[in-house]
Amino acid sequence: MSKAPPDRELQLSSYLRWVPRTTPAWLLGLVFLVLGRFFRLSAGPDFDMQALRVRLTRIDARFMRIPGWLRQQWVQANGVPARWISHASVQDGPVLLYLHGGAFAFRLPNAHAIWAGRLSGELQARVLMPDYRLAPENPFPAAIDDACKVYRWLLDQSVESRRIIVGGESAGGNLMLALLLRLAQAGLPQPAAAFAISPVTDAALTGNTYGTLAAADKILDAAAMPYFRDQYVSPANLMDPFASPLYGEYQGLPPILIQVGTREILLDDGCRAAQRIHESGGQVTCEVWEGMPHAFPLIKQLSESALALSNIGRFVLAVPEFRRQ
Repeated sequence: MSKAPPDRELQLSSYLRWVPRTTPAWLLGLVFLVLGRFFRLSAGPDFDMQALRVRLTRIDARFMRIPGWLRQQWVQANGVPARWISHASVQDGPVLLYLHGGAFAFRLPNAHAIWAGRLSGELQARVLMPDYRLAPENPFPAAIDDACKVYRWLLDQSVESRRIIVGGESAGGNLMLALLLRLAQAGLPQPAAAFAISPVTDAALTGNTYGTLAAADKILDAAAMPYFRDQYVSPANLMDPFASPLYGEYQGLPPILIQVGTREILLDDGCRAAQRIHESGGQVTCEVWEGMPHAFPLIKQLSESALALSNIGRFVLAVPEFRRQ
């Protein structure tokens, strides 16, 4: 991985890595056009969460067709509905507990299942993806409570913690980091490794890139972030590490990989979380991907998507404590 260009205001370190762009500019521009047209998250005075859910579900069903190689099975995990998702090449193996994104408020069932299937094939792991409770009907800490229930269920199923990986994107990245902190608080065994893609880490929304990258981000509307935040967490809990993992303590937790793009307002959330993990004694690698939008590994049309997926696989397999068999 090359160093960041000198005009970038980015201080590289032992845990912060720059990944140059490989997708052609014309294709990246086309992807941004589609994202802005169909998936941009905005909110105004007349915002209707139910209408947003219906619109996104229709888009998801229309454009994200489940491939033939993907297998799914619904289960109840300590009362939380969840899907086992696996690539056809995976018969058994370790478990990835994956927490989907969606502003804590909605799901993209097909898109997230396809991404989970790709992760399954790369890691040769079974993926368990909970349908955790959504805001605003179920605000903080309902989602993280559900994530903890599902992790405990895995342990109750005699899945060894060293055969568990946890991951998530966007709001799911927030829940993944909060899950690690909750497990530490409860004295439960930690998973072998963890990864977060474009995580939301600061409910107080204090990152500089909420302003500096507002025009560049074609998915997340910086002006709408306080609205979506308020649907999930109350002002009294903004600094709670389980709502804002940026303020957590990470000593003794498993190695964590963070992937974030330079064209998303959550760039600071990812980089500052990596700094916090490092400074509090945790193990972290943060990849900063040039020119990439929010949650870019899920966008298969980008060449960086396959590269990011491969990097997740290499990161997990490099963890000495991880046991695949």
